[in-house]
Amino acid sequence: MRITGQETVYTGKFLRIVNKHYKNGENIGIWETVERVNVEKGAVVVVAITKNNELILERNYRMAVESYVIQLPAGLMDKPGETKEEAARRELLEETGYLAGKMIPLMDAPESVVLTPTNLSHFLTTGVEYIGKENPDPAEQIEVLKIPLNRLTEFLLNLPPDTGLDLRVTGIIWILEKQGIIKL
Repeated sequence: MRITGQETVYTGKFLRIVNKHYKNGENIGIWETVERVNVEKGAVVVVAITKNNELILERNYRMAVESYVIQLPAGLMDKPGETKEEAARRELLEETGYLAGKMIPLMDAPESVVLTPTNLSHFLTTGVEYIGKENPDPAEQIEVLKIPLNRLTEFLLNLPPDTGLDLRVTGIIWILEKQGIIKL
């Protein structure tokens, strides 16, 4: 497989569509991808746990699926000069009102390998404290949830009505559990 060229076919306020031309043996074709405008450094995801062993989740309305989705606090690295850790702290506070303690880098992973090159940097922070300075983006409608870790599986298997699950939540939680970092 070889990328032989690319062209931007649409640029909007937040996204651009890029056609990537490829050659795979004798086959040639075009794969459509989506890139974020003005976000070259990717995004951050925060696994935030309170001192009472509760995981901070969001029930966030997502326009693309026209539904609420359970997600971890996350956001774009779109501020000039901001480090990944600074972006993670900012997003957690903006979206949930929780102040992060020590930020522990966990892993980097692609957001959606078939759609976008955006990379997600995951962080763990424990002992987070609510200080109440939420300031979500005007296009976001977020309900902050505190789920005790010992009830997380039950919660994820019995979601609120009209609510989907971002499977990245279960993926990172599974990894943290297998590594012995958290206990469900």
